[in-house]
Amino acid sequence: MDEWWGIDAEEYIASIRAGAIDPHGRTADELEEELAAHDRDWSERLALLSDAEVEEVIAGRKQVPPLPGTAPAAERPESVRRQDALAGRIRAIELRRARLEAEHREVLAAELQHLRDAGGDVGMAVKESASILAAELRLSDRVMERKLVEAWTTVTDLPAAHASHKAGRITGTHLRAIEQATEALRTDPSVDPEDRARVEAELVEIAERVTPSQLRSRARRIVDRAMADPLQRRHDRAVEQRRAWVDDHDDGISTLALSGPSVTIHGAFNRATDAARAKPKDDPRTFDQYRLDALMEVLLTGQTPEDLHGINQISATVTVTIPATELLKRTDDADEPPQLRFSGALEGGALVDAATVRALAAETITWERLFLHPVTGVPVAVDTYKPNRAMRRWLQRRDGRCRWPGCTNRVSRADADHTIAHADGGPTTLSNLAHLCRRHHLMKHATAWTVRQLDQGVLEWTSPTGKIYLDEPEPAGPAFVDRTPDYWGHPSDEPAKCTASDPPWAHLKDCTCDLESATA
Repeated sequence: MDEWWGIDAEEYIASIRAGAIDPHGRTADELEEELAAHDRDWSERLALLSDAEVEEVIAGRKQVPPLPGTAPAAERPESVRRQDALAGRIRAIELRRARLEAEHREVLAAELQHLRDAGGDVGMAVKESASILAAELRLSDRVMERKLVEAWTTVTDLPAAHASHKAGRITGTHLRAIEQATEALRTDPSVDPEDRARVEAELVEIAERVTPSQLRSRARRIVDRAMADPLQRRHDRAVEQRRAWVDDHDDGISTLALSGPSVTIHGAFNRATDAARAKPKDDPRTFDQYRLDALMEVLLTGQTPEDLHGINQISATVTVTIPATELLKRTDDADEPPQLRFSGALEGGALVDAATVRALAAETITWERLFLHPVTGVPVAVDTYKPNRAMRRWLQRRDGRCRWPGCTNRVSRADADHTIAHADGGPTTLSNLAHLCRRHHLMKHATAWTVRQLDQGVLEWTSPTGKIYLDEPEPAGPAFVDRTPDYWGHPSDEPAKCTASDPPWAHLKDCTCDLESATA
């Protein structure tokens, strides 16, 4: 299996299933069996080593010996021995990582169990503990809370899978496949606990022999047989959870995700695929580009004309922050200094490229101007006639998101919270208001976290353990540095100076030059 090195085996097998041809003529099933056998061989070899021997392998001071009955390493070619040594080190590192991940999982699970045993408002206690850990690790407290719950769930509900992962017999990918496959089984109260344990044991036994993709395909049927409700009833309930969402990425690109009935989703995708297969040969777009354009055309205009670019038929309300400098340029200047580039942005922070900004601006009827501080780039005013609305809009532009440390929830879904509670005499002023999403608004009042507002909208948060975290508003526009020009009008890092020979009007305030002798 030397040919596996340097490639992603799972992706390679998936490409064979999609229609690619293996140069050795092997099928996807044969490749998966070969890969699984390769994994079993290494797992058995590593299982014979002690912890000290594993560390020696990782350090490169020892090689993983072959299984009894196999060809001695000395009889193998040098290239094979070198690859074998490399594989041994990588596998040993994977084993150590599995043990560390298992230990990490056990520590988090123990913390959540402690909070459960302590009684009281367990939900808020978990949120508070997660917020403290998240602040220390610079993570979102939502992510940390999810990690706590997931760790406790795995250790409690899937002890056999957790133990197998801790021993290095299965990978983290195998463990996640078991978690996902058994979620419905574990959350259905009508399923007998013995059936859950039996399914888990069966999946673990399979996971120790096959690849994750093989495990996932087999797990569906194994779990389905153990479910109390038939598939149709479960499907009908699952259809009620159908939804769509957007993930924003860099370079002004976003991903539209759809979760719904498999037949409908695949049917829509296959229809766009058929359209891409029929694209004219002289069309410069790639297959994937054409397919995406076809999908977007249907979603945006409800029709699929031959020219799949008619996207201007929609009417929508989109909040876009557009720096005036972007509207003054006809084209993008690749040589423009990075500090002068400031792309437009959608609400939530997804960047919008300059060409799209100008296209949107060309068709915009209503404009609301936002003035920025020329030095800090922080919003300072909005031109509107209604003071209360202006304050809210000003705060929205200043904050841009929930101001809890590490939170990125959109400001449009947040509450304008009084830093000093109104009931305690806190005024309704810009210096005493900041946006918090509903989750963190409740946590601010229900936990031991405290906050005070410093100058220019900076929030100083103090965690229940006494640690301080500063949350600063992100600039909504380009920021400029105030620098005094030198004699020739060029910026200078040196402090400005004057001499007695300078004319009186050119002298700096409080200068010590002898003006009388200079003018005599």
